[in-house]
Amino acid sequence: MKITLVYFVLLFLGFTVAAQTTVQWSDSIVVDSTTRPITSPRIALLPDGTPLVTWGINGDFVNFTSQIWCSRFENGAFTTPIGVVQEPDEPLLYGFGGYDVALSDSQVFIVFEQQGIFLAGSKDGGLTFGSPTSVQGSVAGGYAILAAVTVDGTGNPVVSYILHKNNDTDYLVRRSTDGGFSFNDDPVIANAPAPGGAVCECCTSDLLASGDSVWLLFRNNNQDLRDIWVSRSTDLAATFDAATDVDATDWQLNFCPVAGPRMARSGDSLITVWMSGASGTPRVYLSTLHAGTMKKGQQLDFPTASGDQISQSQADVTSLGDTIGVVFVENGNEILFDFSTKGASGLNNQSERFAVPDHTLQLPSIAFRDGIFHLVYVDATAGHVLYRRGILSKNSSTNAPESNKTADILLFPNPTKGEVILEILQGEVTTARLTDVHGNTLWHTNNGLFAGNIVLDLSLYPAGVYFIQINVGGIWKTGRIVKWR
Repeated sequence: MKITLVYFVLLFLGFTVAAQTTVQWSDSIVVDSTTRPITSPRIALLPDGTPLVTWGINGDFVNFTSQIWCSRFENGAFTTPIGVVQEPDEPLLYGFGGYDVALSDSQVFIVFEQQGIFLAGSKDGGLTFGSPTSVQGSVAGGYAILAAVTVDGTGNPVVSYILHKNNDTDYLVRRSTDGGFSFNDDPVIANAPAPGGAVCECCTSDLLASGDSVWLLFRNNNQDLRDIWVSRSTDLAATFDAATDVDATDWQLNFCPVAGPRMARSGDSLITVWMSGASGTPRVYLSTLHAGTMKKGQQLDFPTASGDQISQSQADVTSLGDTIGVVFVENGNEILFDFSTKGASGLNNQSERFAVPDHTLQLPSIAFRDGIFHLVYVDATAGHVLYRRGILSKNSSTNAPESNKTADILLFPNPTKGEVILEILQGEVTTARLTDVHGNTLWHTNNGLFAGNIVLDLSLYPAGVYFIQINVGGIWKTGRIVKWR
């Protein structure tokens, strides 16, 4: 058996010991450094679980060119960033956004503003990008800004954006039927089912799609009542037939707050997060909405560290099944992460705060898959785009008597891209086996009592979650291994 130095620890506990779900966060990894202003980064995951990070760098139109950059996490580090927009053109970017990204298998779609709305595509997982396609040309006597993108059930990109003309401000939606090479000539006014006939003029939106349905999340403007609404299409964005107010704060405001919402899908529900200042202080809220019936569910806010006067903003959300992760900025310079493995009702129980003295952390984005949270954000003081990985795991919540303690096991590396070393620290193991999420046994040994190390090679298995089970004194214990690729 192979002996090795182990750095990462997982404790496998007997079923008699109570456990709670926690997230173990890695140190931050620098994705990019710059002296220029950074536009809101986005994190997305390729089919094999590889994190893909995009972000914008603002130029000054003289010595520096604005650009959207893209990098992948490979072999423990981020690749050299590549530019998305072909020179000499440059995107128009804002500190809070100005572009959006969506993935379909290994295809990456990025929308941005440039005297109109354009879509850039990559067919190789963000390694190269082709020439952009025009979604909306320049608008005489008006403008088109703040695009969002999703991919529908046919694998085609759907784009939303604000169009302002003749004192009308609407969210338009266009869909491609050929993989993003062209877009339909007749855009749809997606906010039409909402009252007021106008949207907030400089708040970003969010798009989601599943099968033939498309949902647009946006800040409406009904005579200065600026609540968050969800509008729905059931015919691949040909029409939008229903809309629901998911925001019960009733924020009356005569100017745009520059604070767009975000959403994620969790089973039959849409999970939406957004900021409202209706209480007198900017606060982040979460609401649920049934995706089919468009009936609003629960709404909750997030407690602050020290009273109601602490501001919150820049929220993002991710979900998969009953697992939900929410991130937002608090105090203007700290990032708070909250999560639940029991749906929205389990939020506000466990949180993590990321802060650096005298530094401003902002603009977080989060994704979740295979038991791992992926977080990117900006350290504006240092000029860094930063990445962290948080592994969902169960840890002991009580101290068991010594007689009840059983074998402790070390795993390294975990997550892994190939080999993982299983080291038994104490206890006598009679049987060990490796299974997939369906319970299929992929490897096992029952060679009698053994201790020390076992090297498991997962390189031939697809990315996903696997379980190692050991039998100690007749008691089975189960732990988890995450394989990235």
